[in-house]
Amino acid sequence: MEISIIGGGPIGLIAARALLEDGNQVRLFDPSISKPKMSLALAESTLRLLESIGVELGAGQDLTEILVNEKGLPGSILLHASECGYPRFGRVVCSQALEEAVSLHVSKSVETVSVETIHARSAQANPRIRLATGEEVTPDLVILADGGRSHLTDSLGLEAQYRPFGRSAILGRLRVGTPCLGRAYERFIGTGPLALLPVENDVYGFVWSLNPDHAERLQQSTSDLIEALKDAIPEELGSIEIASDPVVIPLVERWIDQPYRPGIVLIGNGAQTIHPVAGQGLNLALRGVMQLTAELKKSDPDTAVRTAFANWKPNRDKTRLASSSLEALFDRDVFPRKILTSLGMAVADQSPWLKTKIAEAGMGVVS
Repeated sequence: MEISIIGGGPIGLIAARALLEDGNQVRLFDPSISKPKMSLALAESTLRLLESIGVELGAGQDLTEILVNEKGLPGSILLHASECGYPRFGRVVCSQALEEAVSLHVSKSVETVSVETIHARSAQANPRIRLATGEEVTPDLVILADGGRSHLTDSLGLEAQYRPFGRSAILGRLRVGTPCLGRAYERFIGTGPLALLPVENDVYGFVWSLNPDHAERLQQSTSDLIEALKDAIPEELGSIEIASDPVVIPLVERWIDQPYRPGIVLIGNGAQTIHPVAGQGLNLALRGVMQLTAELKKSDPDTAVRTAFANWKPNRDKTRLASSSLEALFDRDVFPRKILTSLGMAVADQSPWLKTKIAEAGMGVVS
């Protein structure tokens, strides 16, 4: 099967590798040269996918513990991978390290050229894309993996639904004095949830949901950001310094109810953008890629796309709900809510069964 992929981020590259592994002819178009560094929490389902297509990750750090708590309150949940019956929950890597590892296998398929127009399959012809070079390509299937604000998506008449949170996320990296190797943190501050991911040795990636004005102020002042983070992160991590320039993005949940047209399917942020604090966007998209590649082995492209989306959509709905619920629940800095959630975490921490179910949902082991 001839397949064109538009977008060379982690999702497009991994999709290309998986499709090549299945014997398809793949061309990947991506004019981008530099991409921002992101800290990615790869779920166990994603790691299994990478292993199945021969991608080895030497970088990053295995995730073996997750501590969920709220600043100033006693209740918490500490998830240990070994207690849940797994050697790890996943692995945290830099997005560029992941892209480099996958690119080793797909570099011959990547073309640094932009796509100007795209047309769905008609009764007479395959889907059609026109490149900036003037070349016209008519593959059996086009996969759009070029992000949530693509003019190509708009040209297909695919209308997205939006739910703004009225918040912004500040993302970056920090270096700590006393790292706890393998432990990630989901911390609730009162100002909004803060996620800390152990990327390497003493470096953590952070995603912090804040009032938009507050996030912008912290981005503009390194000293203010350091002071705010000192007050927010667990004391056990010790001293901190900023290890990369922070980025601020508005928090908006975005999704397309039916992200495909005849001969064309959207994956990744083009199909849905979810709250980043739980780190599930990439893993969710790649579970969709796994569904799609499996169906393409059995059916024609359009049947495969419809079946894969139908199988994957319940997982998307659950993941969207779980990710947005963290923001909705913990942005209320009121005492009754704090007491209830503190008690809830304390009770959950005493239930091995519940802790395992929470961990498995995050790993993508179960739907």
